[in-house]
Amino acid sequence: MGDSKVLEIPQVTSHNESSDPRLILLLLIKMINKSRGKILGVLALFLVMVWYSIYREDSFYFPVQENNKTTCPLGEVEKKAAQLIGNYTRDHPLFLQLKDYFWVKTPSLYELPYGTKGSEDVLLHLLSITHHSLPESIQSLKCRRCAVVGNGPRLRNSSMGDTINSYDVVIRLNNAPVHGYEQDVGTKTTMRLFYPESAHFDPRAENNPDTLLVLVPFKPSDFQWMEAILNDKKRVRKGFWKQPPLIWDAKPEQVRVLNPYYMEVTAAKLLNLPMKQPRKVKQKPTTGLLAITLALHFCDLVHIAGFGYPDSANKKQTIHYYEQITLKSMAGSEHNVSHEAVAIKRMLELGLVKNLTYF
Repeated sequence: MGDSKVLEIPQVTSHNESSDPRLILLLLIKMINKSRGKILGVLALFLVMVWYSIYREDSFYFPVQENNKTTCPLGEVEKKAAQLIGNYTRDHPLFLQLKDYFWVKTPSLYELPYGTKGSEDVLLHLLSITHHSLPESIQSLKCRRCAVVGNGPRLRNSSMGDTINSYDVVIRLNNAPVHGYEQDVGTKTTMRLFYPESAHFDPRAENNPDTLLVLVPFKPSDFQWMEAILNDKKRVRKGFWKQPPLIWDAKPEQVRVLNPYYMEVTAAKLLNLPMKQPRKVKQKPTTGLLAITLALHFCDLVHIAGFGYPDSANKKQTIHYYEQITLKSMAGSEHNVSHEAVAIKRMLELGLVKNLTYF
């Protein structure tokens, strides 16, 4: 930030004094008053004032946490996650698979979205045509460096695209577009978590050819919709708070069904929500917090971008980088965003995740 030789003026003070730029400024003024070379003194004063203004800017700058890719922090996520998530384990599969629903010995304890109790029959039809494995390109990684990309306005004009593309695994949410926002959000999509009402995106245009389309099931009709779409059967129209798409160009081999275990962990362990709630006061985690929870169970490094909602008093600030809806649109949702913000801040404090954008 300038010529280092010119900025050696603080040598006129002691080591302790040199740490205070205000004192340097006062001493320099005294030197100028006694100096015969007033012009040189004024020039020196100008340079110090420039340096001082830069010093002040640096002292208030809150840097984005750096993306350290030189070493792989193997075991660090598990170690820190265990401090936050009771009975933390990586033993549960990420996606549901057909074999687990034949001759089931231990049926799920909960109904959707925290388990599959009562939905086994319709789920069997869906699992018979979809897959459950992670691609070999991810399975074989010695270190899985993951970026979970939220949909928040922090991404707008962020120029984070290249940074996001540099991760091994990029997880995106719902209908967040890539096309037209590449400079800010990147182009790489390893997984996209969605549910039927949020599936209003073109799977081919907004994803890569090998992107995993991960269904987050909230209710039995979600399974029915997905199976009808993939088998080109009569579409399910009832049971949705918003009409899902009736045409959706996706291949069955791309589709995965998220294990409801991760929704249970997000709700019970991170948000302390009861698994059985009265119908009138139900709360559910957002897809964003769920995606972070998922990453904490199979990644060796987890960075997040585009998370955080505006202050509740700010009624005009948009909540997505790609559309103009505000926090008011979430008034009737079953999400408690301030509660979730506390959970994410706790993760940041523990160093469990790192932030690529301001939260």
